[in-house]
Amino acid sequence: MLNTKTLYDKGVVLNRKMLTQSQFSQIKFSAILNNFTMFYNVAKAISFVDYATVQLTTDGVKIIVEDAKSIQATAYITKGCFSEYKIAQSKRKLGANGDTEEDEPSTSLGLNLKVFTDCLSMFIGGDYDSTLKMLHKGEGAPLMAILEQHGQENLITECSVKTMEPQDIMEFDLEDEQICTKVSVKGPELFALLSEVDRNCEEIEILLSPDDPHIQISTYGELHSESNIEITSSSDMLISFHSTTKTSNRYAFAHFKLIMKTLTYASKIALRTNKDGLLGLQVMIENSDDSNIFVEYFIMPLCDGDNTAQSDMQITV
Repeated sequence: MLNTKTLYDKGVVLNRKMLTQSQFSQIKFSAILNNFTMFYNVAKAISFVDYATVQLTTDGVKIIVEDAKSIQATAYITKGCFSEYKIAQSKRKLGANGDTEEDEPSTSLGLNLKVFTDCLSMFIGGDYDSTLKMLHKGEGAPLMAILEQHGQENLITECSVKTMEPQDIMEFDLEDEQICTKVSVKGPELFALLSEVDRNCEEIEILLSPDDPHIQISTYGELHSESNIEITSSSDMLISFHSTTKTSNRYAFAHFKLIMKTLTYASKIALRTNKDGLLGLQVMIENSDDSNIFVEYFIMPLCDGDNTAQSDMQITV
């Protein structure tokens, strides 16, 4: 390509075929992660489907995936996670007089998340530091990822990942006035507790109540309940607990298996539910540079089933 030499000399790109000088001047989004290991771990954890919607905003990057309109995961990589973060504002005409105003910077694009994480995996692991630079020119353009490994060899890999039109996604919302229960839990403790649950069960039932036991988690196999866990509001694993109405809903345990991949990194988890059984989980993950990454899950409940089975195993916390 022509006009690439200037970028090559500046060290923006090393592959002359990746980006021309004129193309670089049209870049709408650029960001640098000095250590992208946790970013990779989170993106990998929510890649339970290949397709993702990526939203580039002034506050950071959002990666949204959903499966069968029954579970949705959104990873929020906040602006504070990046050492450099730039997104260009666009202008639009307001009328015949030609006046313009700046729109709030935001870009949505479709992305094969598996392909993207496979690119990042090349520099994951080992004792060296790595840097990720992301560049995007705008609608229809690929997302470019420039990976640099800082070490004796100082390796650099440049990837161009094709983007697609963003698909419509479900808009889940838990309004404050509709919430029946709010729970804040220590991440490692909840992860350890759920790890004891039989992974072969098919359904999980979550009972939340203002009365004792305040939280009851039961799992159900094909014929009977496999386990029963009770947590009181005085438990050390709870940071806060507020419940106004007793609710009991069942969910596909396959969805909780997907969540467990993210809970591995959780420092704190906020759980909310409403009278319709919509379950919201917000997972806070501490990044290596004192910033935080958040992953929010929404899970739809199953239809009402037979809850009369007795538990084989009971744990009280």
